[in-house]
Amino acid sequence: QEEAANILRKTHKIKVAGAVNSCPPPLATFEDLRTVHGLGRAMLQRLRDAGFHEPTPIQRQAIPILLEGSELLAVAPTGSGKTLAFLLPMVTKLAAKDDEAGGPRALLLSPTKELAQQSFRILKLLCRGTNTLRCVWSSATQNNEFAKVDILVATPLRLKSLIEKNKVSLGAVRYLVLDEADKLFEMGFVEQVDAAVAACDGPNITRALFSATLPETVENLARSVMTQPIRLTVGERNSASGAIAQSLVFCGQERGKLLALRQLIDRGIKPPIIVFVQSKDRAKQLAKELSGDGLHLGLIHAAMSDAKRRAQVDRFRAGDTWVLVATDLMARGMDFVGVSTVINYDFPGSPHSYIHRIGRSGRAGRPGAAVTLFTEEDADRGDLRAIANVMKNSGCDVPGWMLASGSRDPRDRRKKRKDGKEDNPRREPIDT
Repeated sequence: QEEAANILRKTHKIKVAGAVNSCPPPLATFEDLRTVHGLGRAMLQRLRDAGFHEPTPIQRQAIPILLEGSELLAVAPTGSGKTLAFLLPMVTKLAAKDDEAGGPRALLLSPTKELAQQSFRILKLLCRGTNTLRCVWSSATQNNEFAKVDILVATPLRLKSLIEKNKVSLGAVRYLVLDEADKLFEMGFVEQVDAAVAACDGPNITRALFSATLPETVENLARSVMTQPIRLTVGERNSASGAIAQSLVFCGQERGKLLALRQLIDRGIKPPIIVFVQSKDRAKQLAKELSGDGLHLGLIHAAMSDAKRRAQVDRFRAGDTWVLVATDLMARGMDFVGVSTVINYDFPGSPHSYIHRIGRSGRAGRPGAAVTLFTEEDADRGDLRAIANVMKNSGCDVPGWMLASGSRDPRDRRKKRKDGKEDNPRREPIDT
């Protein structure tokens, strides 16, 4: 059995480390959930009804680990199916034991409202028909009846506010998941995440952290809140999905990027398309420039109201918007089925940002494409080499000169703000 498990792991590029003695074999098919782990036929039917027919690599190994109660630190490419990998065990374990806990029995913490809403939609599909599980997204709750909730989906700031106002008790939480853990452990979120983790102080709690990228400093922070976790990695660490065809386009100067973008679109790139820029001001500028091009254009950034952001997301999902101009707000975990191409109009600020941005295409193994525009200034800043290495690790052909280009001098690193993020480079306004 162990030999068969290792063959399956090797086939799907699954690597486990840490408390490997407690690591169960990966799933060969979803049917193993019934024959090996005792799940009912009704849950398997709900999976099929929701479009889940074959487990992805992260689902093959993460689901058995969490069903058996081990703590987990999981790293897998964007679009690899991480959400189902932690929600299915959560729903299964809670449905098997219906008790009056006096508060949420499971907590899912997500860095953005959009990602929380998306996870909540999948959660409702899995809970349908259980009759016993009550799940809620914190921002949608008006009556604050959290004591009657089994599963709480929340963002850090909202949850910290609820804790401080004594509107929710997390002492009954037995299942804690941090989604997009690298983002949650950034300096701007650490205090809020710490408050949530500390409030989950009940016995027999299982913690799981999931992310597409995991810098060493973030991993050390994550391990500080876990007990002997199994470390699960799918594919190469800090690499993008192999289903995404990645390319770099040199534009010379900033003014050349608008022409390059229009040429890419004119060549017939199949929508839907997401175009990433580095700030809300530049998002507005680019949307204004493209507004007369007949592109069925959309715009989304963090300064918009929740209602306007939801409307933009809904239009994009429905196919009414073909080209969505966005900031990094949309780079985290959002699952848009069928996104053909991601275009990085502004060069990503880090390899992690690059991986999350382009991961909006190539979801669940579907083919996708990512085009990154860059200027002489981008190359001079030393970021090009880091992105080229991510591309190489993902199986892309990369010119040797890009891999040999100079890395950024530590003395010239962009000034960091108090929230730990780097300032965006100064760029010329987008206009013609």
